[in-house]
Amino acid sequence: MESHYSLPARLAEQVLPDVASLLEELRELSAKFRPVGGWKTDESSLREAADVFARTASSRFGASLSLDDEDPTHLDAFLNTYLIMPELRPLFRGADVIEGLREAEYETYAQFLGDSEIPGEESLYYFLGAYWGEWLVRHREARWTLFPPLRPMQAFPDMITTVATVCLHPFSMVLRKLADPVGDNLAYKAQVFGRDYLPPYPLTATPDDSTKAMLSLLPEQAQDALHQIKAGHLLQGVKLLERTADEHPASLQTLTLLQQAAWQAEEWETAHGAMTALLRQRPHARTFYNLGAFYAQFELLEEAIESMRQAILVDPNFGRAKLTLAELLIEAGEERLASEVMEHFMKEGFDSALREEAEALMRRLG
Repeated sequence: MESHYSLPARLAEQVLPDVASLLEELRELSAKFRPVGGWKTDESSLREAADVFARTASSRFGASLSLDDEDPTHLDAFLNTYLIMPELRPLFRGADVIEGLREAEYETYAQFLGDSEIPGEESLYYFLGAYWGEWLVRHREARWTLFPPLRPMQAFPDMITTVATVCLHPFSMVLRKLADPVGDNLAYKAQVFGRDYLPPYPLTATPDDSTKAMLSLLPEQAQDALHQIKAGHLLQGVKLLERTADEHPASLQTLTLLQQAAWQAEEWETAHGAMTALLRQRPHARTFYNLGAFYAQFELLEEAIESMRQAILVDPNFGRAKLTLAELLIEAGEERLASEVMEHFMKEGFDSALREEAEALMRRLG
């Protein structure tokens, strides 16, 4: 764990005067948020810290920075313009890398990226991480679930999966963005986790807190059910999750846990009910995919094919669903439709592993 506090860039010995003024102001404002016990981690303090960063940064640079801005690229654009290494700023136009650079220019910027520096003021990362985390709360259904101590200068993975969802590390995200503004894009990160996981998404201080954070968002009965399952009492856990889902029908994570546990216990009617209940509340590509896999297991090909189609409609970039759809169409004797699916698939930019599977499937189709 300690290795994740080893930063991915050197600390800058000097920064531009406007950045230095911002860091000095944040350092002075940080006293309220950093009592003797360490940085504050309660929700109200984090919201206030987010507002402080928006006000201070907007005033200092004359920029528009607002938590009400629904576009996640606004923070990338702000950081690219004002806070990344000065030598790298010409590489960007707003949130995006400019196009059409000559090879020699790319080589120059690559050298600067390889020798990246970031400001060394810890309060910057507390306020900036609070801002980004609060934006995720307001616009991406995340939840603050920080447990002290918090060390804002950190380089954990951006997110870590738990039993029912994915935990996000907003303080690591913003530091990594400053260290590698080309490779780390906050707007991209703001959209990827919603493809595979259902909300709410816990915001955590360290990966070690992920299980505790996830549990804190569950009804108490669902927590008891997980303890039952962990103790080897799978069926008792399933029954308790069923009761919890009936009492807390809006808890998507409880329904996710119920689906997983019921599948493991081969309680197929319960697993099916959990998936359909999830889809009534939240049409989600991964749940449609799981439902399709459920139907395929029982050779209900028509239902399985329709579920895969729905998964792709919800997420047109869901490559695994497209491959599975093609396989189901072949099994149903619809080779022509399967070929059409695969022809479209091969024109898209999926990763090499999926493409290898696709090529093998194309060979089967002749």
